[in-house]
Amino acid sequence: MNYNLEIQKILLQVKSYKNSDDKIVALKQAIQLADKHNDIDWGFDLRLDLIRQERNTSRCNESFPAFAWIVQTSDANEGYFDEADFLWEYKWMFCSAYRSALIPMEEIVKIGDDLKERLVKNGFSLRAYYNVMTGLAFHLRDYAQAKHWIDLAHTELVDDMTNCPACELDTEVELYLFEGKLNEAIVKAQDLIHKKLTCYSMPFQTFCSLTYYSWKAGDAEGAASFFNQAMEEYERNDKYDSSVGYSMGLLLTYMYEINHLETWTIFERISAWEIDAEDILRYHFARQMMQITKNGGEVSLTISSQLPYFKLDGNYNLLDLYTYFKNEAMDLAKRFDARNNNTNYVTEISGI
Repeated sequence: MNYNLEIQKILLQVKSYKNSDDKIVALKQAIQLADKHNDIDWGFDLRLDLIRQERNTSRCNESFPAFAWIVQTSDANEGYFDEADFLWEYKWMFCSAYRSALIPMEEIVKIGDDLKERLVKNGFSLRAYYNVMTGLAFHLRDYAQAKHWIDLAHTELVDDMTNCPACELDTEVELYLFEGKLNEAIVKAQDLIHKKLTCYSMPFQTFCSLTYYSWKAGDAEGAASFFNQAMEEYERNDKYDSSVGYSMGLLLTYMYEINHLETWTIFERISAWEIDAEDILRYHFARQMMQITKNGGEVSLTISSQLPYFKLDGNYNLLDLYTYFKNEAMDLAKRFDARNNNTNYVTEISGI
């Protein structure tokens, strides 16, 4: 069979799959066919498809080499590909770079500078660049710098590379929450709360954050209200995947605090999202699970056998789980702090 027809057949199969992992496996097969025949057009398009599929997961294993190929091939064939076709994915790759503890900060800065240069070269405003730099500032726990980037973003035009209005607004809400300004966050979030602005994961993720931080602030009634709205969104959308793992961790912590009957059911549902997840997502999940397991107890669970703490009998001692998650969180915290040249992450978990 002609390799073009084989690739098209695989793409039809991809459309029929519901699971992102299955789609990624199939796309890798198609990429191998394209590369075997030195077809850079198929290689370019298929790798973009692969990156977009992996973006819907908690992982970034296949996307880095795929994107490196795209950039190198585009630069080697200057003018053949339209850089605008992959700049949106470049934003995600920049964010994935700082979410990995393995990538040095100087390399992350270089990636950001290259993204900025390509945005300008292709006629886009710097709003998208300031969007991703806000995320980096959040990662560094530098909220003054995050506010700086948000303010700069507002001075730039909205274009096709800019984060959607719902995501931009959620970022501003998050900043208030990180700064301990719950009331300001709720006021700022009104267009999300009332669903005037929505996207794939908003306002679900906003409701998760408002639930968690309302509870932390002692507002039990507000937390309960936001939790109910979060669950309504969760039950309404059956397509939420591991890309919302951070938000689910916040929700899970709240459920544990109020002794919600479905706490461990939700844990069973999302625990496998940790497998091969990005470092920052593994850190956040371990940090949340430290809070849930630190008081000990016993629980019966049905979880993936791929998890390091899996037990055949399904019976788990929570203090054993606490030890596992504490070691996981501390290891990642030390690595991030060493890379980021601060002590923010170790300090963050030291009291748990």
